[in-house]
Amino acid sequence: MAMTKRDVIKTLLAKQLPDRVGLNEHFWPHIIPNAWREQGMPEKTAFEQRFNLDIRSIAWFAAPGPRPDLATIVEESDAWIVRRDGWGAATKTWKHKAGTPEHVGFSMTTPEIWQRDFRDAFTAISVRNHVDVVAMKQRYTAAMAGDAFITYGSLFVFEELRKVMGDITMLESLLLEPEWIHDFCDLVTTKYMEYFELLFSEVGLPDGVHIYDDLGYTAAPFASPTCHRELIHPYHKRLFGMFKDYNLPIILHTCGDFRPHLDCIIESGVDCIQAMEAKTGMNVVTLAETLKDKLCFMGNIDIRVLETGNRDKIRQECLGKLNGMKALRAPYVYMSDHSIPPTVKLADYEYMLDLFWANCRY
Repeated sequence: MAMTKRDVIKTLLAKQLPDRVGLNEHFWPHIIPNAWREQGMPEKTAFEQRFNLDIRSIAWFAAPGPRPDLATIVEESDAWIVRRDGWGAATKTWKHKAGTPEHVGFSMTTPEIWQRDFRDAFTAISVRNHVDVVAMKQRYTAAMAGDAFITYGSLFVFEELRKVMGDITMLESLLLEPEWIHDFCDLVTTKYMEYFELLFSEVGLPDGVHIYDDLGYTAAPFASPTCHRELIHPYHKRLFGMFKDYNLPIILHTCGDFRPHLDCIIESGVDCIQAMEAKTGMNVVTLAETLKDKLCFMGNIDIRVLETGNRDKIRQECLGKLNGMKALRAPYVYMSDHSIPPTVKLADYEYMLDLFWANCRY
C-alpha cells in the first residue's frame, strides 16, 4: 500500500526514507493573472490540488504592530502603494505583481524610541485578539481530514528585526546595541510562543511547523556566525525547543547563503532546510554528502534554469539533483530554490513535475 503524503513528509523529516521523494512548491502571488491565466490556468486554482503537492500550510503569523494608531496609507498609485504599519515602518509594494518591498522609512531606529514608544505597547498585546480560533479550528479540521502534511507557518526574530527596524538599523545594532537586540528578540519570542501555545491548545497540533527567517543574501549571511550564535541562535533554540516538546518537526526557510550558520541551525532543532538558492552557490547534493543524517533538504531546483524554457537544461538540472539525492539515499523534498515566478511557463513547470513523477522512487 502506497504511503500517504503525510507519511512521506513525516518520514523524510525524521531523516529516514519513505517510498519516494517528497514534493512541495511555493508560487509568487499574482502568478495566475500575470502569466498562467493566458496559458490556460483558471483564476481560482488551488495549487496543492492541481499539482498534487505533499505539504499544505493553514496558518500564518507575524508579530502584530503595537501602535495601530500609526498605521496608514502614505501614498498610492494604480501600480503601487506605500503603507505605514503599527511599528511606524513604511514600505512600498506593487499592487498587481510580486516583488521585494522597498524600504521607505522606519520609526523604531534607536533603543530609546523602542523603550519610549513601542516596548510597553508590544508587551501588552494579546495574541488571542489576532487569531480567529473558531475559523482556524474549522480550517484545521478540514485540512487534517485530508492526507497532506499540514503546517503552521510564521516569521521569526530575524525577519521581525528587519521588518520593524529596517536593514541598516538592524545590522548596525547587531554590533553596536546587542542589549537592545536581546530585549527585542526576547519579547518577540515570548509573543510567538504565546501564539503557538494558543493554536496547539485550542485549535490542534499540526503535522509540523514551517518557520521563515531569511538569514542571508546572495553572497553571504547578513551576520557573522559569531554574531548569529550570540544574538539570534538563543531565540531559535527557545521557540524550536517548545516545538520539540510537542514532538513537532521543524522546517526552516531562509533565503540567501546561510551555510556558515548550519551548525547553529542543526543545534537549534531544525529538521529540514529550505530553499537553498542555487545562485548563492549552494548545491543540495553537495550539502547532503555530509549532512544527510542530520537534515532533510527541500528545494534547490534552479529557477533560472526553469526560466530558460530549454527542456534539455531543465532535465539536466532537475534529474541531476533528484537522482543525486536518491543515489546518496538522502531525505529530499523536490521543489524550486525559492518559489515559482511568472517568468516560468506553466508548461515548463509541468514538465518539471513530469520529471519528478517519473523518477521519484527511492
